[in-house]
Amino acid sequence: MMTVGSVHDDTAPLMTPPTTPADGQARPHRPDPPGALGSAVRQLRWDWLQQMRNPSAIFFTLALPVLFLLAFAITSPDTEAAAGYYVPTMMGLAAASGTLTNLAVTLTYLREYGQLKRILVTPLPRSSFLAGRIAAAGIVSLLTCAVLGVVGAAAYDVMPEQLWALLLALVVIVTAGSAVGVLTTTIIRSETAAAPVANAIGLPVMLASGVFFPLSNAPDWFTRVAELLPFTRSVELAVASYEGTVTGELVQQALLTGGLWTLGAIVLAVRFFSWAPRKRR
Repeated sequence: MMTVGSVHDDTAPLMTPPTTPADGQARPHRPDPPGALGSAVRQLRWDWLQQMRNPSAIFFTLALPVLFLLAFAITSPDTEAAAGYYVPTMMGLAAASGTLTNLAVTLTYLREYGQLKRILVTPLPRSSFLAGRIAAAGIVSLLTCAVLGVVGAAAYDVMPEQLWALLLALVVIVTAGSAVGVLTTTIIRSETAAAPVANAIGLPVMLASGVFFPLSNAPDWFTRVAELLPFTRSVELAVASYEGTVTGELVQQALLTGGLWTLGAIVLAVRFFSWAPRKRR
């Protein structure tokens, strides 16, 4: 299982530091959008660069889902059929893990080392900081999904029959995963517990969502419970988009389940999210 957030360098500055050109000449300033939006864009830019410059983060975020896909496809007796299932489910895994696990771990580290608390005394709006972090995690997750799609098309000749449904499913997973990831920080007491707690929550949810095996092979009681989880219906929608069997009912169920989890997580996170360290140093 990916532990995406645990490999990030969270002791780096919160905003992009000014750079000095090698030639000593001033570079033209590229203006950002005004106000909170501009702050969020700058934060997003820094978070994106921070992740892309970390080889370990690139491996866990981008390479590991591809390795899972190749392993499942190669070990299956029907490689093409397996790829048709595991390409979209690995996309769901990447989208969920890259947001839920990533945000839960990195935000906890930032909180416990006092960097979140520093935000409160800077001009950077809190909403802009969180928006930048969430957007960066979502973009990296979707980039991983794109890589998986390319590998599936190039290596196994599998492509989605209904691309719009696949994109919708991934957006729902990223949105719900981000909200649940931020909420998860509220029950993590220390930075050393961040990765274990995040994976203890994320791994069972992803397993029950059908990313590693079809739920059609599971007992009825297990399937009924799994359908209540935030990602299950969206993973089913992603698989159906490759099979060309998307129905309006499945779309509604994915939107309803993902939307309710997102809304509930946001409400609870607004109430309980902490910017101050839980442990004294």
